[in-house]
Amino acid sequence: MSRQSVWLAVACLMAVTGLLAGCSGEPSPTGTTVPTPETTDAPTTEPTLAAAEEETTTVPQTEAATTTTVPPIEETTTVPTTVPAAAEESETATDRPVPGKRGYSDDHGVLSEYVKPAEIDGTGRKLLAIYMVGSDLEENGLAGSIDLDELVLGYDALANWEDVEVVVAFGGADKDGWRGMKIADIFQLTEDYLDLEYGNETAANAYLYQADGAHMGDESSLRLFLDYLRDGYVNFDQRFLAFWDHGGSYKGFGNDTNFNRDPLHMDEIAAAFNSSQAGVFDLVGFDACLMASVEVAKVIEPHARYMIASEEDEPGHGWLWSAVIQAFAEENSIVEAGKRMVDNFVEDVHLYTDEGKTLSLLDLGEYDNLIGALDPVVETLGARILDSPEFSNGLIAAETGARSYGVSEREGSRASVDLMHFAQLMASQLSDTALGDSLDRLIEAVDSFVVHSNHDGSRPNSFGVAIDAPENTTAEFSAYKVSDTWLEFQSVYEDFLLADLESPVVIWEYSDSDGTFSTVLDENLADVTTLYGFVEPVEHEDGSVEDFFMVVAEEQAFLTEIEDLYLASTWNQWWFTVEYDPQANTAWIPAFLSDRFEDGGLEYLLFTAEIDYYQAGKDYSGYEFPYDFATMVLIVQDDGEYWEIVDHFIETYQILYSGPDDEEGTVQYDKATFQITEGDQVQFLNFGFSYEDPANDQWFYTADGLLTFVREPVFQFEFLEFEHPSGEPIDYYYAIWAEDAAGNSTLGDLIPADRVVDSPFGNMQIFVDPYGHFEIQMPQDWIEEDPDMAAFEIFKASDADGNGAVTIFVEEGIQVSPGEYADLLESHLIETAAADLTRETVETAQGVPAVLFEWSDGQEAFTWLSYLSDDGIAIDIIYSFPTDRFGTGKELAYYSFGTLLAD
Repeated sequence: MSRQSVWLAVACLMAVTGLLAGCSGEPSPTGTTVPTPETTDAPTTEPTLAAAEEETTTVPQTEAATTTTVPPIEETTTVPTTVPAAAEESETATDRPVPGKRGYSDDHGVLSEYVKPAEIDGTGRKLLAIYMVGSDLEENGLAGSIDLDELVLGYDALANWEDVEVVVAFGGADKDGWRGMKIADIFQLTEDYLDLEYGNETAANAYLYQADGAHMGDESSLRLFLDYLRDGYVNFDQRFLAFWDHGGSYKGFGNDTNFNRDPLHMDEIAAAFNSSQAGVFDLVGFDACLMASVEVAKVIEPHARYMIASEEDEPGHGWLWSAVIQAFAEENSIVEAGKRMVDNFVEDVHLYTDEGKTLSLLDLGEYDNLIGALDPVVETLGARILDSPEFSNGLIAAETGARSYGVSEREGSRASVDLMHFAQLMASQLSDTALGDSLDRLIEAVDSFVVHSNHDGSRPNSFGVAIDAPENTTAEFSAYKVSDTWLEFQSVYEDFLLADLESPVVIWEYSDSDGTFSTVLDENLADVTTLYGFVEPVEHEDGSVEDFFMVVAEEQAFLTEIEDLYLASTWNQWWFTVEYDPQANTAWIPAFLSDRFEDGGLEYLLFTAEIDYYQAGKDYSGYEFPYDFATMVLIVQDDGEYWEIVDHFIETYQILYSGPDDEEGTVQYDKATFQITEGDQVQFLNFGFSYEDPANDQWFYTADGLLTFVREPVFQFEFLEFEHPSGEPIDYYYAIWAEDAAGNSTLGDLIPADRVVDSPFGNMQIFVDPYGHFEIQMPQDWIEEDPDMAAFEIFKASDADGNGAVTIFVEEGIQVSPGEYADLLESHLIETAAADLTRETVETAQGVPAVLFEWSDGQEAFTWLSYLSDDGIAIDIIYSFPTDRFGTGKELAYYSFGTLLAD
């Protein structure tokens, strides 16, 4: 792979984006692996070299280095302006009121005259009804049409098709055939399917109902559909009503793109049900994101026996509808049918391998019991968190540690948390308080409420139902909260957070070969990480220049056994890159660890990067910016020693507003996910901290600019060598970053990342084996030479004045015992070394046995440390010195050998 010269980061985002936030498919063709840069578990002993060594970052030697040039100051304010040609030529659609203020409309649409349909007697039969708002999912990816295809084909494959009636209301997309709303039965859909385009039939009887001016994000359209079901479909043994489109929990469902993406708010859904009096459905489902929440269940509970929905965003284009209709038709029990739907969605690949699938079946008959168990818990919390550190600490641990959904790093927000996990974490903290019994009852109530749930392993601690994140206190959504008690709790918690004006205190204590140990003090501490990067000047629009600490990589800081003491290990400069053009350099990906999970006995890590995403062929008319806000997710397999990038996907999202006075908006993730294909363009974003005011953290465009993928992406790990335009290497730093529950944050002192420590012999450089097997100290001023890799040499260096040298060998797959290996070495040395060869058993810095050989050939004297691990990895380190300097040299070698930390 060619070396790279990438311009790193510093073009600051335009202020109009307002995107300021805190730090918080197919397998990759490369199958790239890298030694694990971090361990999952924190040290469990005092922070000695041996105890902390497991956290030390390690890297492979076989990949090429990536050289990154930092641009001069005058280029730091340049925002990339290149956009796809299609986007440059497009104009703002005149029928969409304010670009960038999408998400609301006062226009209720125009319905055609309602004519009461003829009754269909469903005695002994089942009814499946779908309310499908096509929105941009249909416009940009035909997701609605694809699911209608699945529905038609699934129905056609039924052995008992005559026992199932299907009726669909579809529309809500700014696309021919999808404007307004049409109602069609399965036979009309089958006719519509024949030309591979839905909604374009012109015959008078092509649809049961048609209103080209209908607004599917308005109560009126849903109410009409429910009226149609009430009047036209009677006496059915089972009735299943499904909603299809984007979802945002209590913030709404469905976005009609003909009406500025205005959604159905939950009060509109409730009003439509109440006014229609369509009866109680056996099952109401949401093939949409984030709808498996207590708040949504509150609205649906009076009108259904069970609800099926997802806690998390739905990857791909949602459910496999051929499997849905088969489960509904074939199972006598609606519960068993729902269970099949849950498991099929999670376990069936559905043409996608994207991670993030959750789905659950909820018993709405248990809703009152659930709220009856929840209210006493939050009532006690609300009464105690202002005066009891025990309660406030327990709450903070629970709300910051609970499984979160709908998370946006760029916006610094999340939609909800898993209720069971939230309760379990509180119980682990507060079981000995007055909350103990109440928490037990809440956990039991959640267990009864969730009939069946499943997830694909990438969202551990997803137990089936979510609740609004405690910190979400926007007043305009208060009507949708589950109870007055919950609202009061959120209000008290907000007061608690607002009263916390103190940022965490980071006290740097000492550094050694493993990094820096720091004490972090804060009563409401929520998160501690280690940031790696460099300092770069940024010129503002007024001409002033401000130094920013540009973050290149981020890893978790590990809490040691000592209270409040964290370890920030030293970075090794290896990170993610992507090849987007075989003729160009690779680009650095500012991806940061967001999650870890287990699937099939294998460990995986999720890394996310914020991007602007220009999807090839997409029409960006009407967008405030001609691109999608998006998150790139890298799925990395961790076998405990190496990382392998096995997959990636793109999650796009929108900022939707509740009205013209809403200045912040809310994040809504799109239902469909994507993988980068040829022609796509990506602009990466990264964050940095003001050097003078670390509370000022901002997002920046990386200076690679807009990347055009002329091939499928090849993800890999590379050694990043950033340099100034003059060619001089840049200085790396690392720092502890700490944030409390109130959002107050602190960036600790910047610590030079050069791995140099003091010793009795002057500065020593920490040498880390690129495969992660060991580390050891070497004289810093010795000159490195090219090793003979064929002879298992991995490192060579010598003193410029000829006063010493060192060579390190590493060989894997040794299948003899340590003693036998030492015997083989000794027999070889007896043949080649002088007669004064000596052998001695010694211990490494971790107390494990090794063998020390010494001899002289008359001109040079040698000390050889040999260590063989239990898994057959041999490490041999040979120091040589002129015979007349061997006394002093031996002391240096002994010191160096005493610092060996073998994995």
